[in-house]
Amino acid sequence: MSYMKNCTLDLLGIKDSRLQFDPKYKNKVTTDDFYNHRKARFIHLLQSYPCFCPVCGKKMKRNGFKTVEMVGLPSGGLTNIFSIRKQKYLCPSSAACPKTITKLAEVQDVKANARISQAVKYQAVSKLGQNISQKYIATDFCISSMTVMRFAQGVSTYLKPNQHYLPQNIAFDDFKSGNFSQSGMSIIVMDIATHRTLDIVRSRQNTYLRSYFLQYDRQARWAVQTVTVDLYSPYRAFIHDVFPNALIIADRFHVITQAYRALNQVRIQAMKQAGHGSHNSRALKHYWKLLTKDSAHLDFKHYHKSRNFRNLQLCEQDIVERLLAMSADLRLAYNYYQTLLQAVHQGNPALLEELTQSAAGLPDPVKKTNRTLRKHRQEIKNSFETTFSNGPIEGTNNKIKTIKKTAYGFRNFENFRLRILVELKNSYVSLNFHSAIG
Repeated sequence: MSYMKNCTLDLLGIKDSRLQFDPKYKNKVTTDDFYNHRKARFIHLLQSYPCFCPVCGKKMKRNGFKTVEMVGLPSGGLTNIFSIRKQKYLCPSSAACPKTITKLAEVQDVKANARISQAVKYQAVSKLGQNISQKYIATDFCISSMTVMRFAQGVSTYLKPNQHYLPQNIAFDDFKSGNFSQSGMSIIVMDIATHRTLDIVRSRQNTYLRSYFLQYDRQARWAVQTVTVDLYSPYRAFIHDVFPNALIIADRFHVITQAYRALNQVRIQAMKQAGHGSHNSRALKHYWKLLTKDSAHLDFKHYHKSRNFRNLQLCEQDIVERLLAMSADLRLAYNYYQTLLQAVHQGNPALLEELTQSAAGLPDPVKKTNRTLRKHRQEIKNSFETTFSNGPIEGTNNKIKTIKKTAYGFRNFENFRLRILVELKNSYVSLNFHSAIG
């Protein structure tokens, strides 16, 4: 019988061998009742053992009991509440003990005055690595949502980045974080070679980024060889100061996006010139994706009915040619976009140089794009020599959007940062965090 009791206690997650089922309740050691407006299973336990005075060292007298309720892990669809009758102890004042000493029986692995078991704390914190809301986790374990985050903050040691080390190849990009910074944008810093997130920085402002990275050792910063970023100009000055030995690599995705947006602007201008509801306007709106597709991938073999061209049997190349015939500016913007695609995909610096050499006769949106690319053409050429890009960061950005959506937003940046780093399974913080609670 004693063996079965020990097995039952072990299944309930009770590791303290001094805890036993309360004999006061005889054969009814569990009762069902409500706890925090939820139905729960109350397990009645007794904690009593010989206790010695910490002052005089004598055995203390037993002085009644105090019932304490502690939240345990759920089982069988109900939350387990450990109702523990703890022994109270008393050591009266005497010559050996100048003042009266009182104590309460303690439970192993549970701090004094704590009302939540360690097992619940670890399980609640580990759930933060899943894409479920903090409130849902709290409800599952019959605790408050802020209690969950407070437990996570208790292992804050693992949230601090190692300021004595930086990878040789890093990348960073901004994402919309809300009101945590003046610009409304925060920064993801990543080891671009391993795709592991290093940290989330509150603001993308130069002064903030400079002060953040200057926390790292000089040796660590000087060891950085490449920094992959978008074409946001203010980053350049601070990168040269903080990472003097680093080569700046322009992200290819953002390079293409510059021409992509210019092409779309010219297309919309052509639609407006054609007039609302006109044939040209409808065709340019319906087939806009074909204009942004790489011309090398346009289908020229299969013909289908084209509703905007009187149901003629046309292939994709035919449709694009008909669209470009509607506007001279659109053709110029399209040719510029396709040439840039070719230069980037082939890693051809000569073609890039030729493309950005002159913008004479190009539409205004394309001229603006050309100025930007010409300004950063050396960084774009650097991207031709490596495989690094901000693609992994863009994927992480999508993950952050999902986290924000699930949580219905965050009001505290540190909690926001914690949730992101813990939920990103391959981040250094997440690896340390889960090993600490595991």
